[in-house]
Amino acid sequence: MVFSIPDREKLKKHIHVPIWYFQRNKLNENIKILTLYTLFTFILTYPVIFKIRTHIPGMTDAFQWIRSLWYTPTALFNPDLTKLTHDYLIFYPYGVPVTPLHSAFNQVVSYVLSRVMEIHIAYNILFLFSFIFGAYGTYLLITYLSGDKLASFIAGLVFAFSPYHFAHSLGHLGAVSIEWLPFCALYLMKMFREGGVRNSFFAGVFFIFVAMSDLQYMVFMGIFVMLLFLYEIYIFLREEKKDYREIFEKIFYKYALFGVVSFSGLIPLTIDNLLIAISNENFLKLNPFEAVTFSTDLLSFFLPSVFHPVFGDFTKDIYSNFSGNVSENTTYIGYTVILLSSFATIRLKGDKCVKFWSIAALFFSLISLGPLLHINGNTTFTVFNTTVPLPHLVLYYLIPFLDNCRTVGRFFVIASLSFAVLTGYGISELLKSNKNNKKIIAIIISSLIIFEYLAIPFPVSAVSRPSFYEEISQDKDNYALLEIPATLNYNAGVSIIYYQTIHGKPVVGNWAARLPSNARNFELNTPVVRELTYLQPFTVDILNQDINRVGTSILNNYNISYIILHTDYMDNKEVNLAKRLIQESLHTEQKTYEKDSLIVYRVKKEPVKPFMILKDNWYALEEWDGVPTRWMSNNATLIICSNEKINKTLSFRILSHHSPKNIEIYAGDDCFEETIPTDFTYMKIPLTLEKGENIIEFSTWEKSISPAQISDSPDTRELSFAMQNITVS
Repeated sequence: MVFSIPDREKLKKHIHVPIWYFQRNKLNENIKILTLYTLFTFILTYPVIFKIRTHIPGMTDAFQWIRSLWYTPTALFNPDLTKLTHDYLIFYPYGVPVTPLHSAFNQVVSYVLSRVMEIHIAYNILFLFSFIFGAYGTYLLITYLSGDKLASFIAGLVFAFSPYHFAHSLGHLGAVSIEWLPFCALYLMKMFREGGVRNSFFAGVFFIFVAMSDLQYMVFMGIFVMLLFLYEIYIFLREEKKDYREIFEKIFYKYALFGVVSFSGLIPLTIDNLLIAISNENFLKLNPFEAVTFSTDLLSFFLPSVFHPVFGDFTKDIYSNFSGNVSENTTYIGYTVILLSSFATIRLKGDKCVKFWSIAALFFSLISLGPLLHINGNTTFTVFNTTVPLPHLVLYYLIPFLDNCRTVGRFFVIASLSFAVLTGYGISELLKSNKNNKKIIAIIISSLIIFEYLAIPFPVSAVSRPSFYEEISQDKDNYALLEIPATLNYNAGVSIIYYQTIHGKPVVGNWAARLPSNARNFELNTPVVRELTYLQPFTVDILNQDINRVGTSILNNYNISYIILHTDYMDNKEVNLAKRLIQESLHTEQKTYEKDSLIVYRVKKEPVKPFMILKDNWYALEEWDGVPTRWMSNNATLIICSNEKINKTLSFRILSHHSPKNIEIYAGDDCFEETIPTDFTYMKIPLTLEKGENIIEFSTWEKSISPAQISDSPDTRELSFAMQNITVS
């Protein structure tokens, strides 16, 4: 049939109206769903929305995350102050290497929002966003899989408001950012069921968004994709089709396209991490036993969260037996969710998608248990102290860089999504069998799930702006702060570091998630700084100098202008010790800020007197017959600071470990060599000190050996020389 032009215009008009009407209805429906999830978020995270300007959800680590979000644009726009890949604003003066894009999505969004609001409010919005869009993404995923919108809505609540999500909301913004996981899973499922370039492309795009939220989630989702790929190959082989090659090529091409899209976005996000991971100084790789510590306990699958307003008081004693901390060992599934998931698995056992999500739920739950089984905090059982190895132990060795992921319990996030999907299927099947009572059944199920997952009121922390930090924020000069007890007390340190978003000055020490082994050398080896940082009496070290005479010079040399005592994190004994140390060794002016629980000491400026500081590669201080002694490895460095160019003499006592060795001492352009015996000998060398820092290097080309290599000693330190009584005269 051929239509005339007027007829075609009429037909086009009639066709376009219902399409436009359908699109408008779909948009309105999605707005309603988002609005409902927003209301649920405001209610179930109470009182966050009502205190959004004055408080943040969670506790100590949350403040560290806010500082981390602030740091990214600070590093980008102040390259003379610090670097994106090396943070000079903590662990002053040498800083520490950092991974620049550990949560790129949150870093970018927080920067945009912080242009129009305070950074802690931007943090709150990101927190709320994770619940709203985590639920919405799950709704879209399960609507696609089951076609049941009511069941999908309830399943969205399961994933977004899981105890796992609430537990990490205490202060792990990366782990809180679960919102892109269901979107990625949605397009992976479309890729699995339909194929097509579009689905592979968007699965890759959302995989990048997952990586931009949390790099660990990138690893977990990557394993999820591998599991889906293997499952699809398994189905293909079972169906015994004749056109093997054509089907296999289709499977390969769609996953290959997904991989190309994913990797194109992942390279700039992960290149720094990869370079660190393959280097000899991989500080991202931690002690393997941390994977055991931060694994899920089997009981935690069945124990309501400690945040539950009814059951929390009963379960917290059991949780206290678990290793790790509350954030990492909360993986409660919920009995309603377990029943509905089991119902779906049995009722729809022939459904390929249901079978896959059942496998995923079990697999990731099992992996989250870590390399060794934990039950009520125990990893050894019976009188024989037997351990039960688990599949994570195999993955630890098979999957590249998995040894950098210490928080193994977080694998459960994929299991949480899987249980939400299975719950959606289960509710859908239940509603089909009871069409006349759908709303009542839906309300009952929703109520049961919400009650099991309750965490009201959610813990919040007040955000303060002490007047001292407001004052120095107006000071354009750049100098460092020594905050006590920021290094000694973890909770104090990660809370206090938030104030850097106000004042912008570098601080000595503090904390970071991953640290190179030499990060605290300045705190440990620098006189005055060491005693104040660790609140200990002055240490008589191998350096022969009068601390009371040179203490102020040391702080002046490193431009440390203020010492701040945070008395709300210190007891009276610690406060009095800090005051005494400051009064005895430093020239300062004191000011008290009672409202903010601060005692502030401004270090007076004065001409720098010569002093010494131990720098790199010295072992811990020992006492030999009452004499302070330190071992060194193959090389060690000493800093001598002088206020003028001058000739001096460096003297010290030294012995060689196990056998005589040749030592080379480099001082500027000069080099001194001597063979050191195994008994103490007295050595003197002439020095020409320049104004400022002079680095003296002690080294040997001969191999150092450990006491364990030559005796039954458990000491594995590689030792070359021991030194005492270093003096400049």
